[in-house]
Amino acid sequence: MAIGVIWFPDVDKQTYDAVREKVVPSGKEKGLQFHAAGDANGRWCIFELWQSRDGLDRFMREDLAPAFDDLNLSAEQRPQPDHIFEVAFQGP
Repeated sequence: MAIGVIWFPDVDKQTYDAVREKVVPSGKEKGLQFHAAGDANGRWCIFELWQSRDGLDRFMREDLAPAFDDLNLSAEQRPQPDHIFEVAFQGP
């Protein structure tokens, strides 16, 4: 089942861009269907649509964690999803 993921990471645009460059291609391979991000009242907001929870979990473990390591982000700086939900409907 498809899942939606909402993140409110405590990172600046430079850090977001650096991580995004490293991981977006591998996310697509693991089932990332949609990714949007932007400023929401002074905080980054990221919304993603994934084919499955398993794909998201693999992406976080195999791609996102190493990207954070490369950027020397501490455990406290590493974003975790704020909301994960099963998608009941997707469409225009």
